[in-house]
Amino acid sequence: MAEAADWQRTELAREQFVISGTEARSNPLKQRLDAPVDANEIFVRYRLRYDGRTLDTPPNDEGEFFVLWLDDVDGGNANNHSGGVPNIGVHVSGSKNRFMVRYASNVERYAAELQGDREFLLVARLWKSNPGPKQPFDQLDLWVNPAAHAEKSPDASTQSARAIHRVSWIGFSTGRKTEPEDRIVVGDIKLAKTWHEILDLPAPIVLPPAMAESAIHPTVSFHNDIMPLLEARCFACHSGDEPDSGVRLDVWDEVINQTTPRNAHASRLFDVVKTGEMPPDESLSDAELHTLQAWIDEGVAWDEDELPTPTPKSTHWAFQPIQRPSVPTVQNTNWVRTPVDAFIARRHEQLGIQPAPEASPEILARRLTLDLTGLPPSSFATTMTVDDLLAHPAYGERWGRHWLDVARWAESNGHQHNRDRPHAWRYRDWVVKAFNTNMPFDRFVREQLAGDELANEGNDKIVATGFLSAARYSGNELDKEIQRNDILVDITNTTAKAFLGLTMECCQCHTHKFDPISIRDYYRFQAFFAKGQPGNVVLVEDESTRTLIDERWQIFNAVHDRLVNVKRKQGHPEPIYILPKNVVKAMKPAEKSRFQQLEQQIAKFPQSWSFYPYVSGATQLAVAPHEMRWPLPHKPATPGSVRTHMLIRGDVKSKGPRVQAGWPAVFGPTPDDVSGSRLRLADWMTDAEHPLTARVWANRIWQWHFGRGLVETSGDFGTQGTEPSHPELLDYLASELIESGWDTNHLHRLIVNSSTYRQSSTISEANVAIDPENHAIWRWTPRRLESEAIRDSILAASGLLDRQAGGPSVPASSTRRSLYLRQKRNSFPAQQTLFDGATALVSCTRRETSTTPIQPLWLLNSSFAQEAASALAKRAGSVATAFEICFGRTPQTTELQPLQELADEYGLSSACLALLNSSEFLYIP
Repeated sequence: MAEAADWQRTELAREQFVISGTEARSNPLKQRLDAPVDANEIFVRYRLRYDGRTLDTPPNDEGEFFVLWLDDVDGGNANNHSGGVPNIGVHVSGSKNRFMVRYASNVERYAAELQGDREFLLVARLWKSNPGPKQPFDQLDLWVNPAAHAEKSPDASTQSARAIHRVSWIGFSTGRKTEPEDRIVVGDIKLAKTWHEILDLPAPIVLPPAMAESAIHPTVSFHNDIMPLLEARCFACHSGDEPDSGVRLDVWDEVINQTTPRNAHASRLFDVVKTGEMPPDESLSDAELHTLQAWIDEGVAWDEDELPTPTPKSTHWAFQPIQRPSVPTVQNTNWVRTPVDAFIARRHEQLGIQPAPEASPEILARRLTLDLTGLPPSSFATTMTVDDLLAHPAYGERWGRHWLDVARWAESNGHQHNRDRPHAWRYRDWVVKAFNTNMPFDRFVREQLAGDELANEGNDKIVATGFLSAARYSGNELDKEIQRNDILVDITNTTAKAFLGLTMECCQCHTHKFDPISIRDYYRFQAFFAKGQPGNVVLVEDESTRTLIDERWQIFNAVHDRLVNVKRKQGHPEPIYILPKNVVKAMKPAEKSRFQQLEQQIAKFPQSWSFYPYVSGATQLAVAPHEMRWPLPHKPATPGSVRTHMLIRGDVKSKGPRVQAGWPAVFGPTPDDVSGSRLRLADWMTDAEHPLTARVWANRIWQWHFGRGLVETSGDFGTQGTEPSHPELLDYLASELIESGWDTNHLHRLIVNSSTYRQSSTISEANVAIDPENHAIWRWTPRRLESEAIRDSILAASGLLDRQAGGPSVPASSTRRSLYLRQKRNSFPAQQTLFDGATALVSCTRRETSTTPIQPLWLLNSSFAQEAASALAKRAGSVATAFEICFGRTPQTTELQPLQELADEYGLSSACLALLNSSEFLYIP
């Protein structure tokens, strides 16, 4: 059999083989390849049909096992070909036989169910995440009966770092579940280098870069050929606001997203008409198919005059201008302390409910200090007012942490390598300072989005762009297009959610299903960020510093280019990437000596993990290296080479039309002179006429005071978000924010001085019957402190808190505020993980609160809690004093007696530990 089956020869592609089992591991069919394969990618296919009469199903018998394997050795008839060897075939999953891929028997990934008497085409891709002949084939993808356009959507995938690095043999294996009476027919066996080859598709048209923006000598006319075809065969079902299957073909952006320009064979649109799936009544003629194919291959030319892209409009409240309402006149005038109360009281009166009585002075003091500073009132003088608390350094630390959640800030890159960002702390300190100095919110936005464009105003503007550079950054990604695009997607999604309250992430693949945001809008918005990237920006402006940094890069780049040229002469496939550490290894002694001297000098310069333009001619900033396996290129790009395209289905390798920077069309046209300036983007966001920015910020402030925003979905003001509970109050606060000069503290005062904020948590049964969820805010809803505030409050009460502010982060063993503990993604301090801290993977607009058994175990038994309780006991000296320190009030006799009994029997530390674990200590009352 082996002599007849040379599967590298296409003339045997149609040959079939019938295989049966032995109820033991067996390799009945195998073949050595003409030459070993160690390329970066290889495709394999075969057709399989299982005789239904011999097919065992798991509920009735053991089920089936059968695989094709790719290995570097023959291994004999009984070889398992497992443990790092790719297997593509059939195995049992639960109660079904399913197609699967695996490297080892204990890790399998499954696809569709195997059915008897039906032929299946299995296609697999074996590839290396790290290219190179000695690197492992560590990635394995599987498709079952794939469509032509499915290359980016495998049905199952698996990976193994211990995989083989070369394929010399191919064969089929049966196992203990494969019986002698089984009849398995395989054939059409083929190896190939590309997706198109493995599916016998015509090779895709590859255009020279100069031609990639336009069609090649068009042979079809949109007006004469395409428009009549669309009208006659498509528009009846696929046009207008409610098209069938959500597919609209009368708008260019939607058509583009159903096809791949200049490649009809990768087009979903062409695939469904070619196979006859669409139109459902009568298939297109050969002539119509030829016309459609030519139109796609020539670039999907469109006539906007004939079929213009409709300007999106929306009646949704969030997209309407902010209207400053009049302060309502209410009957309960004595309850109105600030205008906030008038809006709340009106709702009370409409519903027929009464507000809760005012909380006690002790409760209000505790509520204010925990809310504004994240520390208990015993940490401050008893005479502290609202203005005193807003002026205290602890205020910026508390509210800065809120914003860092939104900014998904952390001090490592994330992903597999998760290397540290030792200079990222400067952005944290910038945020804290912004709150402590009451930076106007419009400036807060401008500096974070475009601080590098304001760099001549000071280094702190560069530090502010830490908002953009907080994106995760994969150091294991060799493909620079994918690596850069992943960062841009992160920045685009976070910026939209943080400042506009919009969820735009789905638009990278298709027009938003609910909101008036198109795929074109998404990539126009992304284009604002396309000319920059994260890096260590040196915060020294003198020319000598820049000269040293430039010299360092000149040495590095010269050696890098030398290595690239060597590999190019050796025939290494493009693009060629060199590890930074290998560049250093390849330096000549004089080069390395000078290079290391420069590295030592540069390491002493103050730096910030910031966002900087890498385009020549833009603002030039001195950039130091950062530790990363495969960083983005540092060499400046030319302005013309940095272009933003719509990406078909979000695939960076399927580029659609080029787009210019702009904001979503629903907000009005973007001026022609914006030119991708992020400063112009920030100016647009903070324009007084913008419907979202002020509303979103006012809502966040309300949420961080009350635990729930007026719009409960604070990161989604779109049509699928919640309606505002008090829309006029939201607009009033947004108007006040703008008219006060974007003064955040002004909103704080309006809120915390109100009767609404000063209510007790007393429950009224009559009110519960009318408004059980307290949407009308007729009482204060206590809420548990966040993870950082729990730890900080324990340290403050025990007297252990180190008040040192700012500077590089410290290990979790430190007694400084939790804000300053090192924030390494996937390895946060224990209490942050236990008490629902933000993950820093995506923007966190509202933290969840969970209750798990591990939380009280940590609060009772951790060395941190035990040491704090002992310190509190030493500080207080008595149960009564410890109670007053923790709760800011004098204990009642019924509270003091059991605590004293606990202290008498087990020591004062035990009573203190009970206080630190109480709900009153852990909640904002």
